[in-house]
Amino acid sequence: MHYYDVIGLARIASDVPLRELEKFESPKDNSRKDVVIRYKPGLRYAPRFDRKVVGKGNPSLTYIEQLGSFGATVSFYGKKRINVEISWILKQSNAVLYVNVVEPLLRMILAEKGYALLHGACLSRKDRAVLVSAPPDTGKTSTVLRCLDKGWFSFMSDDMTIVEPDLQVYTFPKPFTISAHTYNVMVKDDLKDKGLKSKMKLLVKSWVHSKTGRRILRQIGELNVPILTLNAMGQILVHPPKIFVGDLVRNATMQKQAQASSVCLLRTGPDAIISAAPQTALRELLANSDDAFGFPPYSNIFAHMKINGRNTREILETEKELLTRLVKNTKCFWLYSNSRRWDSGLNEIMDRVLKPTPALHPEEAMPFEFGPESLLQH
Repeated sequence: MHYYDVIGLARIASDVPLRELEKFESPKDNSRKDVVIRYKPGLRYAPRFDRKVVGKGNPSLTYIEQLGSFGATVSFYGKKRINVEISWILKQSNAVLYVNVVEPLLRMILAEKGYALLHGACLSRKDRAVLVSAPPDTGKTSTVLRCLDKGWFSFMSDDMTIVEPDLQVYTFPKPFTISAHTYNVMVKDDLKDKGLKSKMKLLVKSWVHSKTGRRILRQIGELNVPILTLNAMGQILVHPPKIFVGDLVRNATMQKQAQASSVCLLRTGPDAIISAAPQTALRELLANSDDAFGFPPYSNIFAHMKINGRNTREILETEKELLTRLVKNTKCFWLYSNSRRWDSGLNEIMDRVLKPTPALHPEEAMPFEFGPESLLQH
């Protein structure tokens, strides 16, 4: 059994090692667990003609696909402690288990306790944090790596950030998922120096797990097919290209906690920083989170989930209230760049946060020039 403690908010015991939670791994203890994940062998569910959720809500909820127990199944039961039982293929594909089951469950647990697991990167300087949000595969990971490589920020997270009610943010140091874009821009030329051994192997993985690959899987997920089983089989054959920050930026500094000071939304366009109205920023934050968590069968399973008597809609409304407070009490910006060089904009925003200037009116543009050190190096 493997044990994980996510900053004291969610304690997980799992038969299957969860690499994405490796930095939260803890010794065995006797404290109450929020989630217990167990592999359940046997052929409990017969093949069927469609995907289905059996048992609408707690104390039991089971997701079954067309192959029954020959494919992916996952069951939830319990009220205070959530017990999760998984089939053989999810045991073999712990990346799919984490992304499609554990992480959405973590989001729900944290939101029910008044916190948010926000899809977005987080960088800090002098105990002040900037949250970076963008749709998947926009260039967020490349931007984070550039900022760290230049020593401008300390690393907190690349993909998910924990936000607490007083707007402190906490590190969520998952391994990076290196997309094809990140591979081409940041890794290819100096792969050997960064401690990675197989260029071609990583390149193949990055293309399989790229935006195009995920978009195809989402489209397939709209059909009446065993999507979770197919996803698990694909990731068993081609493991996701996951690498910790220390293997990519040798001297990156880390920070566990900081005060949220700004929210930055990445967009393509002529280089500019534009102040964003809070409600507009909130809509984009929620859309980007929904895009990250919305991979099938998320909607099938979690639409029926209840935690401590509260359903998904009620829990996510609590999360929305916290994120509303976040955008109203921080400075929100759109960062535009046609060359995907948002790192210079992030650096300038943090400079302004640490050296306050008169507040801008919403939608007011702040053009900026990239210095020579920020030009794309070929």
